Amino acid sequence: MSSKYLILVVDDEPDMHSLSRLSLKNLKYQGKGVELAFASSGQEAVAFMREHPETAVVLLDVVMETSTAGLDACQTIRTEIGNEFVRILLRTGQPGAAPEKKVIDDYDIDGYLAKAELTSNRLYTAVRTAIKAYQELLELQRHREVLNFLHDSVTGLHLTESLEASLQQVLETAVVVAPVDLAVLHLETFENSGYSQRYLLYTGTEPNEAEMSAAAQALVSRVADDPGALALKDAGYFAEGFLVPLVLNQELGYGWLYLQGQIEDGLQLQALPMLAAHAANALYAHLLRASARQDQTAFYAHVAV
Repeated sequence: MSSKYLILVVDDEPDMHSLSRLSLKNLKYQGKGVELAFASSGQEAVAFMREHPETAVVLLDVVMETSTAGLDACQTIRTEIGNEFVRILLRTGQPGAAPEKKVIDDYDIDGYLAKAELTSNRLYTAVRTAIKAYQELLELQRHREVLNFLHDSVTGLHLTESLEASLQQVLETAVVVAPVDLAVLHLETFENSGYSQRYLLYTGTEPNEAEMSAAAQALVSRVADDPGALALKDAGYFAEGFLVPLVLNQELGYGWLYLQGQIEDGLQLQALPMLAAHAANALYAHLLRASARQDQTAFYAHVAV
């Protein structure tokens, strides 16, 4: 992720490039500054947007190489390139060539700025507001993508053939949602007969398998020795990471998912418990099916005798 928001200034007047640079040089939003790029024609703007779809805002003049160059570029960016995220602010010195009401009605723009009325402060405010809208659109899209990914992953859990495969998929899904150096999944299942089985899975960036295994085993011991961790009912911070309980219905199993590292992103903090809840349901269904198969086998064995 870039440390700055990319702003494209499109104008055939060099003075407008200088004014934009001066007005926006100190602009920041959520701790990130801006980086300005410049184009002198609608064609250059389109070419730039093809190469830099991550552009946050375009300040777009109307009359350049043609009387509608800016409007044509806007149309191409939205329809042909398909960039719905970049915020386009039309900035024109000839309002008669692009009347505000008609442009707002006919083109997908996010602001209309008449150069004759445009002050440095107004430009700053308009661009900052556009950056805020751009960032909110990105977050909305990210939420949508994560939720769709979780839905597909959870649906896949019910289709896996074994409990081990489901656990592996849960672990891999968690790491995609929140990439970390070490992720550990621990689960102990119980049957009516009192028989229990333990599962320990882990993955991470450590290339040494033995060291990663040792770290996972040490974490299991650390959780077991911590009454607070064992009593944890909701996801929360533990040790150097984030601990998410895994509780199966009817006390058929208990465990946890641990991700070592900084988990502070709001979407990740929401998505991981959501994943654990759906995973618990899928794992519970696996255990019920396994139990049913065992009961059926035992029944036929008894009939055969």
